[in-house]
Amino acid sequence: MSLGASPAATLEEVGGCAMPITWKGRPLGGLSGLAHVVGDLYYAVRDDGSHGALFTLRIGVDRATGAATNCEILAEGRLKGRDDLEDVVWDAAAKRVWVCDERDGSIRAFDPGTGDETARVDVPKAFDAFVFNRSFESLALRPGGLEMWTCNEEALNRRAAKGRTKHRAAPVAPDTPDVDDGPLSTREQGSRVRLQKFTRTGPDAAWTPAGQWAYVTDPIGGAPFLDKARSGVSDVLCLDDGTLLVLEREMSIRKGDLLLPSFRCRIYEVDFAGATDTSGLLSLTDPSVHPVKKTRRFGARTGFAMYEGSCLGPELADGSRSVLLVADGDDGAANRILALKLR
Repeated sequence: MSLGASPAATLEEVGGCAMPITWKGRPLGGLSGLAHVVGDLYYAVRDDGSHGALFTLRIGVDRATGAATNCEILAEGRLKGRDDLEDVVWDAAAKRVWVCDERDGSIRAFDPGTGDETARVDVPKAFDAFVFNRSFESLALRPGGLEMWTCNEEALNRRAAKGRTKHRAAPVAPDTPDVDDGPLSTREQGSRVRLQKFTRTGPDAAWTPAGQWAYVTDPIGGAPFLDKARSGVSDVLCLDDGTLLVLEREMSIRKGDLLLPSFRCRIYEVDFAGATDTSGLLSLTDPSVHPVKKTRRFGARTGFAMYEGSCLGPELADGSRSVLLVADGDDGAANRILALKLR
């Protein structure tokens, strides 16, 4: 797959803006997923245990430059029965949102007006072997609405997954396969994760698994911060032509910093040529498993801005496409929108 007609297509940073730091008198953080609805309207979800918060945002994008000029919160709704929401996509054909929940590894649809659940995805059982806080961070709906993608943040491991119950995450089901995809990311090596594709025949049809491929994240580039240094997949984005982009997020202490962690984000284009379909495999560590190839299209150190979510924004005046990233402002991190131009 390619980024369209030109093999030299790139993502260029064109300007961001601050987000509100409070909402109705409460600190606002944890916005981990972003979805474009129409015009300057967007949905965002929160991953801080706020019981299914779904925010409606207005984000101004300069159609000449692609820069994000302002962001305001218009409303807050609730998606019933949800907790740790990591990403959201707007299903325009069915008039509903799809969200992934990291606490139980589920993907479900909701009516944004009522908050009622309307459908759910039959996720392959291998993903039940997620390690606590390393499950689904990402969800992407290809324009046209017939193809959806997700990915676990870091490697699946059934034995390591048993410890997640102490964090109030879903227990490991008895029928969970004995999956072992290797270790979490370290300074020596990245983590092997699974890119999962779903397709459907129409907006009311069920999603069906349609392929799965191994993807290797970057190693941790800096020094560990307590036990929280990490490097994994925080989002995926599917373009009109089917090209898949993967957003990786790293937190570590960079050389020269005064023991304070900072963040780094990178966006890679995925090439599936020669990659092994891993559907049904119990391990990604076998030498016969060939991961997808990846080419970096964007990379930046982002200080205290932890970019977790992404979405396609409006088309710009020159025919290029806007891409927006949202930063999760938990634990004192920055609340920001970063705008990129897809050339």
